[in-house]
Amino acid sequence: MEMGIRFTGFGGQGVILMGIALARAAALHDQPTGGDGKIKRKSAIQTQSYGPSARGGHSKCDVKISTEEMHYPFVEIPDYLVIMSRQAYEKYISDIKPETKILLDPDLVPKRPGGHVYRIRATRSAEDLGTRVVANVVMLGAMREISNVVSYDALEKAMLDIVPKATFDLNKRALSIGSKLGKEAIHGKEKD
Repeated sequence: MEMGIRFTGFGGQGVILMGIALARAAALHDQPTGGDGKIKRKSAIQTQSYGPSARGGHSKCDVKISTEEMHYPFVEIPDYLVIMSRQAYEKYISDIKPETKILLDPDLVPKRPGGHVYRIRATRSAEDLGTRVVANVVMLGAMREISNVVSYDALEKAMLDIVPKATFDLNKRALSIGSKLGKEAIHGKEKD
């Protein structure tokens, strides 16, 4: 199994944190056993780039996860594309294949691409928790649910490895809400 995930948005949205958490979850916390009972170790590579201004400029984080040896570290065409801003949509929407699954926040991305699209109201859900800061964690929870690339427990552990201790409860709630939104999106129910 090899999977490429691209997280996109603007600086300050926590796009890089999303990728780091997912890569840590795969490589450090999620080692499921195969049908033969042997542990299927996962490897993960995370790369990032952002525009000239760290806050407000475009931001991209790619994660490549595999149970096989990886010979090339970059994600050329992602299997999953997460879009957190209109600017990111315009920059990265052309870098997909017909099978790419797209997750976007419809409150921040007014355009509607064709294909496998999941509309996740991450920002609105984060605002309902009291702060937009955790919109990335909401989206990450939804992406995990839709992709099933790592277990929920592994992702939660990885996230708690990197967020401040004072925000643990908030981030746990955001991840849980994202998981619920992901389940709803899979079943075609967009929450308005």
